[in-house]
Amino acid sequence: MKQRIKIDKTAPNTGVLNFSYLLDAPAGKHGFTKVKNGRLYFEDGTRAKFIGFNMPTRSNTPDHQSAERLADRFASLGINVIRLHAADAPLGPSGWSSSLDNPLIDYNSGSSRHFHEEGLDRFDYFVAKLKEKGIYVQVDLLVARAFQDGDDLDYPDAPGFPFKSFTHINERLIQLQKEYATKLLSHVNPYTGLALIDDPAVMTIQIANEDSAIKGTADIKNEKGIEPYRQELQRRFNRYLLAKYDTRKNLAEAWTFNGICALGEDEDPEAGTVWFPEGDFYQVPNHPMGEWNGNVSPARYADFIEFGIDINKRYYGTMIDHVRSLGAKVPINTSNLLNGAADVYSHSDGDIMENNTYFNHPMPPFHQDTLVVPGMREYVTSNPLKVHEDGIYMRTEMLQMATTAALRDKPFILSEWNEYGVNPFHSTAFLSMAAYACLNDWDGLMLYCFHTSESWNDQPDDVIEDIFDAYNDPSLICQFGFMASIFLKGLVRQAENKVDLVFTKNDLLTLPPSFSMPNTFLPYITNMRNVFLDQGDIYTGVADVAVTAGFLNNGDLSQAERAVYFAWSPYRDAMRHASDGGRLERLANETDELLPGAKLGDQTLVFEDIASLAGNGNYTTFAKNLDAAFKRWGLLHHDRGLVGNALVSDTGELESDPEAGTFRIRAKGCSYFSGNPVRGISLTNDMSLSLSNQRISAAALPLNGTSLERAETILLTIIGETGMDETIFTVEGFVTTVNHQGKLYADTPEGTLFVRCNSATLTALDTVGVPITQIEGTPFEDGMNFTLDGTIPAVHFLLERK
Repeated sequence: MKQRIKIDKTAPNTGVLNFSYLLDAPAGKHGFTKVKNGRLYFEDGTRAKFIGFNMPTRSNTPDHQSAERLADRFASLGINVIRLHAADAPLGPSGWSSSLDNPLIDYNSGSSRHFHEEGLDRFDYFVAKLKEKGIYVQVDLLVARAFQDGDDLDYPDAPGFPFKSFTHINERLIQLQKEYATKLLSHVNPYTGLALIDDPAVMTIQIANEDSAIKGTADIKNEKGIEPYRQELQRRFNRYLLAKYDTRKNLAEAWTFNGICALGEDEDPEAGTVWFPEGDFYQVPNHPMGEWNGNVSPARYADFIEFGIDINKRYYGTMIDHVRSLGAKVPINTSNLLNGAADVYSHSDGDIMENNTYFNHPMPPFHQDTLVVPGMREYVTSNPLKVHEDGIYMRTEMLQMATTAALRDKPFILSEWNEYGVNPFHSTAFLSMAAYACLNDWDGLMLYCFHTSESWNDQPDDVIEDIFDAYNDPSLICQFGFMASIFLKGLVRQAENKVDLVFTKNDLLTLPPSFSMPNTFLPYITNMRNVFLDQGDIYTGVADVAVTAGFLNNGDLSQAERAVYFAWSPYRDAMRHASDGGRLERLANETDELLPGAKLGDQTLVFEDIASLAGNGNYTTFAKNLDAAFKRWGLLHHDRGLVGNALVSDTGELESDPEAGTFRIRAKGCSYFSGNPVRGISLTNDMSLSLSNQRISAAALPLNGTSLERAETILLTIIGETGMDETIFTVEGFVTTVNHQGKLYADTPEGTLFVRCNSATLTALDTVGVPITQIEGTPFEDGMNFTLDGTIPAVHFLLERK
């Protein structure tokens, strides 16, 4: 039943909803974070795991009272990390901008090279208050800096707005970034007595947010001041081509296939007139068997990607060396929002990997009452195996995209993610991502974002004013403590097997639209990581299974314990100079079992024609064949892997069934159900729900001891749809317009809770843990029934049984 509720952004949780016990204050007491065996640890050997929020732009410089209240609120939710994000943003009156009066960077000075005294004081105080509570910080260096004419730039007419890509290329912009890093990291915080480089409360330092020379700049090419930077990029690309090929003739020959030359008649590297491929937000896919001619030719793409990899690696190497020279002691991250193999590889020289991923992300313009959402989906019914079935390859599932940047030998943190509350039933996303993060043994989860505000009391507790400010999203905030408990305490077990997705150097120079096909299945059932072969094509890792990336027809997995082969192209290289058309057929000789579109042996699975099998964007048969192989190889029990339409983890604890519309966690220390409750919900052997809600999420967390079955005190969170209770949804073809109206609500449970016990009490709690009322139980068979009629404005319940 829809019940209006309120969620205050700074009121700390109390009683059983106070999850501050998950933190170990003060932050840094165990020493600096370090990388050990590909994971994060503290200096004293304690495993380091982090869960929290981004605090962007003006929220980095709250007044002192707001800093104190926010730190209290964060700790009570179980938050142990805050990403200090975009503190370099340009000035603005509100929202995604720095404070007009108290920014970190003093843009009013005419440059972006000086700190604002009051803004810096606020920033320092915020870090100190977080540290006191046991909350670590990630420090971002370049995010939204708007370079100014007063910065002594190489070109006149500074754009005056944040821009990407050229910050990796232009030497003056790199010098300015080094200067900023020096000032920010070496400045001594008067409230902690430490510079950020000396403070173990800093978890990691990120060089540049969502930035890469590979992504492209087509979206801003006509903006003021950008053209000189694009010309510089073109000059450098042409010089690279000359260094590689020496003459236009050699370049033209390299870019020729079957008599077609991809180099235009008016293009000459000696004249600097060879154009680079256009792109924007992500690394743009380029099918290895795509059209050869024009600006999207695989040849032009391959050379530009090789050039971009070199630019990225040089830039990040330079910046990492500078930050290390300042005395930084913590792991360093390069960037995030990585969604292509070359982009990931070119960011892999940092100590840890990060990535961003979203679901139902609205289109610009943002921060409006009315939001436009392309292809809006319901998380629990969205099938990853069919995510590209309609030919929209930019669409992803959150786990699918996140894992494109998870490397076998490095810690992994999801630095931005969210299922924004445009779809009323979105609670599934949060717990499922935390559970799969445990299965895949990730190191951190940081949601975007808590709020974009510098004050504790300037946003309402009963209205969603900005969908990106998640401080009062009931689906997220009411489940946050449960999510933090799962992740920080490891209540969901790590996978029993390890699978490596293997990329050769040649694979990096192309990008089939279905490049993330393996990610739509493998990380849902086991531990999947990526491996880049820097020397040669031979994989020498020790994973249980090695899977070729399959962009091209290369990669030698003969030394792997078990191997999976496929190829989107018959050629070994993106230039189509070397063919090995019979390779997969020869590998298939090692098999003895025929599967649909594949052949299976004791150690090898070979897909001879992956384009016919999965080229339509439906990866179900691909997954079925992997499942059959894993079961033959003894890696999956019969009731794990792909079971009917369900994806079941190799531990047996996680089950996602998008066709039935359900997601489940069945673990010793917790239980969770989300989706369609039509068949009833069994939380434990002794506890079940029978509800009439169309959609519901139900979490059970023991509060005494580790076993849910034996716990006497259990925290239940039961929540359905949430949002604004008068919101209007208008669907026009592929696009849904969401017009937020009314007040904040949560759909409360309607039905019965059965508990097998001698006696029990059930208390309804408000959103911060204050008791509202006790719900009377009635004896039923060998236990008690509690009637949940939906009239109580509560989604939290304290169950005490005997």
